[in-house]
Amino acid sequence: MDVKKPRVLCVDDAQENLELLNFILTPKGYEVTTAVNGEDALRIVQNGGTDIVLLDVMMPGMDGYEVCKKIKRDETSRDIPVIMITGLDLQTDRVKGIQAGAEDFITKPFFQEEVLTRIKMLLKTKKHHDRLSHSYNDITRAVSFGEEIIRSFHGFDFDFLSRIDDIVSQTLCDSANEADRPKCVLVGIRGEDKKWLWHKHE
Repeated sequence: MDVKKPRVLCVDDAQENLELLNFILTPKGYEVTTAVNGEDALRIVQNGGTDIVLLDVMMPGMDGYEVCKKIKRDETSRDIPVIMITGLDLQTDRVKGIQAGAEDFITKPFFQEEVLTRIKMLLKTKKHHDRLSHSYNDITRAVSFGEEIIRSFHGFDFDFLSRIDDIVSQTLCDSANEADRPKCVLVGIRGEDKKWLWHKHE
């Protein structure tokens, strides 16, 4: 089974910086995409698939602060971690980055191990956040489905066997997190004759 490589978007108007980041990240198993300005970066983010953004602060046109703000304002991209790369090391600049929504900072000239460590840490945090979000969505969906069954329940004509596929799908197989989805579910029902009837859901 192929494992999806984490996709890192590197944004910098200096080509040599993009080449350096690509040199650092690609051998470590990251998929690197690049943008030389804020507009291109936002288009890439909106297309989906970006796991983390390394964003230069000082760029012509739209600077890194504004790009970060736009990423964080968009509901579809606000959970993507942003690391701001800056040649500035003033406290006021870091505060400005935090206000824009950045999760972390790297100061130029940057070191390979620092870049890799910060990316690894934020991707791990994002993974946990995504799993919690998926679990919350699964619970909300299951509760809504259960409420619908209760509303439509009539004891004399409720056919559990005919609803097994719906119940299993809603409670187990339609999880937003692919890792939590079972490949096959066996449901056993014991009848009045004390024999078991098995239903297989794939």
